[in-house]
Amino acid sequence: MSYDIRFVVVACAAFAVANLVCCALVPWLWRRRSASSLVRAEELRHLRLLPAVVSLLFTSLTVVSFSLFEPRGHEPIGTVMIGLASIATAVAGGALVRLFYLMTSGHRAAHRLLAGAAPITVEGWPGQALVIDSAFPIVAIVGIWRPRLLIARSILTHCTPDELRAILAHEKAHVTRRDNLGRLLLAITPDVISWLPLSERIAAAWHDAAEESADESAEQLGARGRVLLAEALIRVAKLVPPGASPAAVPMSALYRGENIERRVRRLLSPIEPVVIRWSRRQRQLGRAMFVLACVLALKAVYGIVEAAVTFLP
Repeated sequence: MSYDIRFVVVACAAFAVANLVCCALVPWLWRRRSASSLVRAEELRHLRLLPAVVSLLFTSLTVVSFSLFEPRGHEPIGTVMIGLASIATAVAGGALVRLFYLMTSGHRAAHRLLAGAAPITVEGWPGQALVIDSAFPIVAIVGIWRPRLLIARSILTHCTPDELRAILAHEKAHVTRRDNLGRLLLAITPDVISWLPLSERIAAAWHDAAEESADESAEQLGARGRVLLAEALIRVAKLVPPGASPAAVPMSALYRGENIERRVRRLLSPIEPVVIRWSRRQRQLGRAMFVLACVLALKAVYGIVEAAVTFLP
């Protein structure tokens, strides 16, 4: 097998091995859940993206070490390496298919929602806002790079100004944390978990944690902020006509027709403790140490690759 083909096979096989190992660890790591909704949302997002990130990192190390140390020329590769490369190809192909499906279906659904939408100025909202005539009381953020607020006319009619301020605080939190991008990445991440029911369970858990975390932003409105958002959730839920359902479009929505009892109870319960995070200097030091470790590991990575090429059947 030529050097160029061997290079591609080894890179894909490295991706597959790292992906399979990390995917096996995800269910075990999921058991370590945080009490804070904000931390839980971040942990679930990082956990879901862990196999893809580690796989890309290990593939990068493999590619660099292979380029530096592998002699040019022909050398045979066993069927195990070719099989692993096939798994990586299938994983990447599945991610591209899901991305294409989400882009096309999301575009069609958003086009239907935005048909007849009119720009509106909403006090306290810094970006673009659109009002729509919808049977379902939609309040959502659509778009990833240029997010827009989408709000049903029934919400503006029936919610009080204070309740609207609480709703806007919730949606601003989604924009600040780029939850629409997070939702897309969770859906298209290239790993074996995407083929399993575990992917949907993690995505559902992340959605619940992200909504609860956005609910916490109501505290910015003062002592009654949480109560106002709870009242707004209840009012929005009551506006849903019998049999109506929201459009199936990837977006951060205040309410999708689910049971809101848990969210309302959380809003009326004591505030969660503040989470202490790493300082900026600690993060920079951690990144520098990580880069140094990767450089030092290049020779060892090549040794593993060479052993796999030599001894695997």
